[in-house]
Amino acid sequence: MRAAVWDGQLLFVSDQVKLRPVGEGEVRVRVLRSGICHSDIAMLTPHAPKLPVILGHEAAGEIAEIGPGVAGWTTGDLVAVGTQTPCGDCRECRRGEPHNCDINWGFTPDFPFTLDGAPVASFANVSSFASEIIVKASQLFAIKDLPLEQGALIGCAVSTGVCASRVLGKVRTGDTVVVFGIGGIGVNAIQGAACNGAHVIAVDANPAKEAVARQFGAEAFVLADPAQDSAAAAEALARDHGPIDVVVECSGAVGAINTALRCTKRGGRVVLIGMSRYGSEAALPLTSFVMGGEVIATMNGGAVPERDYPELIAQAQSGQLNLADQISGVWPLDRINEAIAALKAGEVTRAVIDHEM
Repeated sequence: MRAAVWDGQLLFVSDQVKLRPVGEGEVRVRVLRSGICHSDIAMLTPHAPKLPVILGHEAAGEIAEIGPGVAGWTTGDLVAVGTQTPCGDCRECRRGEPHNCDINWGFTPDFPFTLDGAPVASFANVSSFASEIIVKASQLFAIKDLPLEQGALIGCAVSTGVCASRVLGKVRTGDTVVVFGIGGIGVNAIQGAACNGAHVIAVDANPAKEAVARQFGAEAFVLADPAQDSAAAAEALARDHGPIDVVVECSGAVGAINTALRCTKRGGRVVLIGMSRYGSEAALPLTSFVMGGEVIATMNGGAVPERDYPELIAQAQSGQLNLADQISGVWPLDRINEAIAALKAGEVTRAVIDHEM
């Protein structure tokens, strides 16, 4: 099978990768489409927790093999793959917060792949930069007639962004919501807030993002100046667009986070979901939050797959959520480095790998 492998120095494509056999409660999926997320790009470092590794965590494909103990699925079924594999038994799972389970999160404990006989790690319980993967049956969600390119985005960009607004932001009709960082997650945070009846202001340092933000429901756009003092930027946002009820920060940039923490109204809510660089620190203005404000930081937007994914898929199928226009381009696996370069340069909103090309 073919896969893009990160060895700490190079991201290269090999057709010599092998996959272990399917086990109890597991399914082998032939990956047909894979999104590329900035979380994947953040792992392209010599300091990744496990190396070598096959990255990618946004997958859509077809079931190729069903393991023992799995019911309700048939080979050939088209599915989106979720990243969460909560254990069901830890404190957080028992509290009804499986998205906070830390038993099965990030890098899987085993090494399901091998290359030239050496173990290769999996990422986020998926590894969609591989043409075949083994996942738990509980990670699968039927996409039926939803196009594969769109189905691949459900597992992260769509669920994280939409749920950041709806679940963590608790956005209500009439709220004013500011979304920082208009990338793959940001456009979905905009959609999640707009669909709930909010007035959305988009903020980004790239002027080309204004058209993108408005396409997905933003009513106003603010061009960020990375050199501007965060307190001054927050004051301007609050003056021109306040009172601001909810902020969803998707960029992970320290300056944007510092502005986000300062611009909400008294009792406002700040949701931090952007991937920051390792070692980054932001300054929390304590006086703002002593007055009743709330800061929530998470990587998955608070999405609970079994609760949220079917609804998101249905809303995408009905057109309530616009997934088609998020996809700026489709690349074959052999050109994955080109797709990543386009994302890093801010030239595309979403890049998708087509394993059939």
